[in-house]
Amino acid sequence: MPSDVPAARQAVRVLTFLAAQAGPSPAAAVAQGLGLPRSSVYHLLSVLVDEGFVTHLPEEHRYGLGTASLALGSAYARQAPLARLARPVVARLVESTGESAHLAVLNGREVLYLVEQRAPRRPTLVTDVDVRLPAHLTASGRAVLAGLPAAQVRALFPGAAA
Repeated sequence: MPSDVPAARQAVRVLTFLAAQAGPSPAAAVAQGLGLPRSSVYHLLSVLVDEGFVTHLPEEHRYGLGTASLALGSAYARQAPLARLARPVVARLVESTGESAHLAVLNGREVLYLVEQRAPRRPTLVTDVDVRLPAHLTASGRAVLAGLPAAQVRALFPGAAA
């Protein structure tokens, strides 16, 4: 049974919201975007600032991600847990099929390539690790999108034909 710690969940939601913005945001926009009381958002932001995950820009009355967020993202890239889990599976796939293969994950409307294994004497792949491409323009992306519920695909591509 998963544990639920509301404050932790809300702090993660604040970080996720800030990460999705083009630049720093006012606390009121964070509160509105997450449907949280403004006072709660200020408390959460204060703790996140103290811990270095958020930076307060007082002259602009805005909040953006802090250096601890960068360190966390860099640590993920360094540890690469999903790639470590997938690498042996992709290697077995290449060995059993004799074809090159890769692992790509959906990230918003893009696919992000995490693992690539080239088979001997096979044509090179046009992708590479850490490359992002529009999901609807790649075979990997289309395969992932085909497995999603129609409502989720419509949410990702609202202007596309049904």
